[in-house]
Amino acid sequence: MAKYSEDHKRATREAILKHAAERFRREGIAAVGVRPLMADAGLTHGGFYSHFGSRADLVAETLEYASASTHAYFEKAVADCPDDKKLETIVRRYLRPIHRDHMGLGCAISALGPEIARESEATRHRLTPRNLGLVRLIAENLPAGGDADERSERASVVFGAMLGTLQLMRIETDPEIAARLAKAGCEAALRIASAPWRSPPA
Repeated sequence: MAKYSEDHKRATREAILKHAAERFRREGIAAVGVRPLMADAGLTHGGFYSHFGSRADLVAETLEYASASTHAYFEKAVADCPDDKKLETIVRRYLRPIHRDHMGLGCAISALGPEIARESEATRHRLTPRNLGLVRLIAENLPAGGDADERSERASVVFGAMLGTLQLMRIETDPEIAARLAKAGCEAALRIASAPWRSPPA
C-alpha cells in the first residue's frame, strides 16, 4: 500500500506539473492561479501543499519540467539522424510553423522569457543557458573544435538566434513573412555554429 501511495503521489505531482507547464506557456505565469490549475488536474486547492511548498516552488519546478520536456523531445528527434545533420535538424524543428503556432506545448523560454527574467535568482539559475538541456544538446552537435567553455557559449548564442527568430515569427501576422524569417533564422543559426573557433581542437 505504501508503494502505491508513493507512486500515486508521484503521478499526481507529474499531472500538476504537466498542466502548469502548458498553462504557463499559453497564458503566462502571472495569469495562472493555483486554484484553477489544481482544478485542471482534477484536484482540490487544499491538496496543493502536499506537493509544493509554495507557488514559487511550483513555478520553478514547472519551468524546469518544461525545459526537460523540450530537451527530451529534441534528443529523440535527432536520435537516428546522421551526426552531421543533427544540429540542422534541431534548428529546423525549433523553427517549424507548428512550434510557432502552439506556444502552450513548446519551448518555455521562448514563451516566457521576459517573465522568467523577473523570477528569483534561484529560479533563473535553473534556466540559464548553461543549465538548459537543449543548449547542451546543441553544444554536443556543434562542429569539432573549441574548448568546453567556448562550445557552451557558442551553443547559447545559437540557441539565442533560434529563440529570437521564433519570437519574431509569433509576432508576425503574415505567414509568408514568418516563413522567410524562419529560413533566415535557420541559416543565421547554422552560420554562427560553423564559425571558426577561438581555441584549437582538443
